[in-house]
Amino acid sequence: MKRQYTKEEMLVKMAGLCARSEQCEADIIKKLQAKQLSAGDIDWVLHELRERKFVDNARFAAAYARDKVRFSSWGRLKIRAGLASKRIFGTVASNALNAIDQQDYEAAVARAAKAKAAQLDLTTKEDRIKLYRHLLSRGFESTPAIAQIRKMVSEQPR
Repeated sequence: MKRQYTKEEMLVKMAGLCARSEQCEADIIKKLQAKQLSAGDIDWVLHELRERKFVDNARFAAAYARDKVRFSSWGRLKIRAGLASKRIFGTVASNALNAIDQQDYEAAVARAAKAKAAQLDLTTKEDRIKLYRHLLSRGFESTPAIAQIRKMVSEQPR
């Protein structure tokens, strides 16, 4: 039989988790539901975590966007979808996306393009299209994808 946790015990556990890494409200709710806390207790724990500044969706969204660009080479479109999957929409998501450092973003496009281009011959139109589709699948917008491909083609030895 699974152990039943009190709302106070779960508050301590979730506060510890939030102290180690940024968490969003949706993830906390999932974890509390998995521990079979009642809806009222979940609301209480979430309220306490918010009050004590352990959980902040805006702070989470900014860290999520920054980390996905720097470490996963994701584009804004994929990051927006990731935030939506965590129930973060609207102004909070837009602010997080707007806060992405432009140099980090351009470096992410370049990293994603170079990794894929190693398997391709950019002198052929078919392979340039493959690279373009790859960059779109990584969530990059059309404009930076095309700019990066043009830059790589112009830098190639002839």
